[in-house]
Amino acid sequence: KALAMYEVTAKKDKQMKPFSPERPCNLIVTVYKPTNRRLDTPNLYPTVKALVDGMTEAKIWTDDNDNVIKSTKFQLGGLSGKKGYYRFVLTIEEV
Repeated sequence: KALAMYEVTAKKDKQMKPFSPERPCNLIVTVYKPTNRRLDTPNLYPTVKALVDGMTEAKIWTDDNDNVIKSTKFQLGGLSGKKGYYRFVLTIEEV
């Protein structure tokens, strides 16, 4: 059974250099849950880690270590709108 829906809408400017220790960023993870049940959003980190690794492969950043991603914040965004599915929105802010 699928537990999450992945919606990837990312546009990278071809001139933009990847985030790096010289150009660090913060990551905000907004989680949309399938029901009104209580949720501990940081417990979803293993799922988010796979997304972060994919972004490393896509060269959004040079690595996903603490020298590049200075902080990772989880926040609740509301309901996903699809019963049984979570929705994740990853926002990258330049430091």
